[in-house]
Amino acid sequence: MLEAKNVCLEMDAPPGSEEESLHLLREVAFQVPQGHLMAIVGPSGCGKTTLLKVIAGIAEQTEGSLKWEERDLKEEEDLHPGELGYVPQFSVAHELLTVEECVASSMALRTQLPGTDDFEPKLEHTLAITGLTELAERRVKVLSGGQKRRLGLALELVTNPCLLLCDEVTSGLDPKSEREITDLLRVLSRENPRRVVINVTHSLASLETFDSVLVMYQGRLVYHGPPALLTHYFTVQHPEEVYLRLTQREAEAWHESWLKKRGHYEQMLLEKDAPKDTGNASAPAKLSLNREREDAAALKAGEQTHDESGTAPEELPGLFTQVFVLLQRRWTIFRRDKGQVWLHLAMLLGFPLLVVIFALDGIKPLRQLNQRQDADIVNEMQRQAQHQIDQLQSGGLVSGLIMLQVVLVTLMASNNAAREIAGERLILEREKLGGLSALAYVISKGLFLGVFVLAQSIWMGIFVDMIVGGLPGDLLVKLMLLVLVSAAMTSVCLGISALSRSPEKATILSIYLVGFQLPLSGAVLTLPDWIEGAVNPFIAAFWAWSGSLRSMNDTPFYDAVKQVTETTLVTPELAVFVLIAHVLIGLSMTYVGSKASHWD
Repeated sequence: MLEAKNVCLEMDAPPGSEEESLHLLREVAFQVPQGHLMAIVGPSGCGKTTLLKVIAGIAEQTEGSLKWEERDLKEEEDLHPGELGYVPQFSVAHELLTVEECVASSMALRTQLPGTDDFEPKLEHTLAITGLTELAERRVKVLSGGQKRRLGLALELVTNPCLLLCDEVTSGLDPKSEREITDLLRVLSRENPRRVVINVTHSLASLETFDSVLVMYQGRLVYHGPPALLTHYFTVQHPEEVYLRLTQREAEAWHESWLKKRGHYEQMLLEKDAPKDTGNASAPAKLSLNREREDAAALKAGEQTHDESGTAPEELPGLFTQVFVLLQRRWTIFRRDKGQVWLHLAMLLGFPLLVVIFALDGIKPLRQLNQRQDADIVNEMQRQAQHQIDQLQSGGLVSGLIMLQVVLVTLMASNNAAREIAGERLILEREKLGGLSALAYVISKGLFLGVFVLAQSIWMGIFVDMIVGGLPGDLLVKLMLLVLVSAAMTSVCLGISALSRSPEKATILSIYLVGFQLPLSGAVLTLPDWIEGAVNPFIAAFWAWSGSLRSMNDTPFYDAVKQVTETTLVTPELAVFVLIAHVLIGLSMTYVGSKASHWD
């Protein structure tokens, strides 16, 4: 049984509000027996979804208690991820995967069934009972609204949860689809004898399908009883009139009235033979029998072939299993996103070409000025002047080429990571609630993006070096610094993505971050000394550029480079150390952002 006792949720009021705090839930109390389907209804903003999130553990009540099978979920422990299924209002599946791939992926992330004899039967059963068997090979992006809601249910059923919570899964559907989803919820509530299914809905249609209806108004519970008695309690002719009726009294008055009468109504729900699914209080037994036959027929249509009533929740897979599943899924999505594939190829090939355009004539050999002075003073002055010009040209070209490589590599890194987490935030939140390890998620993102880091930076360095006839300095050192600056920018932008609530915000912040790299690096304009020391530690491009130039100190080009920059150049060793620190800071941001809750 699920039991709520005087559940309250209070939060700080927004700045400028006359009240010090907002009471989202006030003294909500109810009991729901197992094998039960309950609807939570009420006007917009009345606390329906908030109550569901408290039950799911997404939000924590400030007062009161929630108990599941006599276990206090706040004081003792939360539900095991395998015991809980939470279906958000909107589709939370990757658009480029097929229905079967989505469900199989969910099973692999939440159970240890893959690789066993039970995997295929469980997968087929989940698809069958949700009516998705015929759609198994269809991609999510082409599904209708009702089909996506069925998929959302299927993703949660892989662990056979005993508490299935649905948030507006019938919202926006046509009447036929709404009825089909509601009937499916009833089937699911009967499939497992321990299961309680709760559906938040704004619609008052198809209420006769539910075993009970819980009505919320301004954060207060004002009715919980059989749907057949809803109109009688509120003294209206039709359920659709209930919302209008609620506005005729204060929420507190409705709540107090309910406290006086709740015993009679809730007792009917707890009695095994209580009348359900009827049009009036004295329903004929024939209607109950018809409903039982419908339930049995629906279960048969779902092709239930094995016992789903076991009490032990599914064991979660290990960390590296989750990493492998996430990585495999991410590569599948990338391969199918033709736009992203072509964009990455264009950057991989086009950006190095952009660099070499500025060095088509190659870098001319630069020799040390001969110490022997010419007897002709005019010739000597011309020779020294030409040498100075050659130094400035070569130094500017080398410094510019190095910085252009660095900036373009950071731009590619930003593009790779900016939307990587923010773009699938709701999917991440749902999967974390189902037992996904935030560490496994971060590792999978690091491995996936690491391939792009290596490919883009190494190809950039080697291609430019070959075309221009060899940039001065140690090629391996320059490649290492390009890889590290790409990794640094990738990890920091990934952290921004993890901390952002929207992909648009993450993209804008990442673009700004790359945009500041060039002017603040000191490669173009030298900053004042007191600003340079404060800014340099945060500019990844400075360390890669500066360390690469310093690696030329055994060549004639080093003096030429020094002629065109007044910025202090650092050793490659120090540059490597700082860039690794950037990578670690970015990954830490990513972990913190991924682990934090970002439910809307």
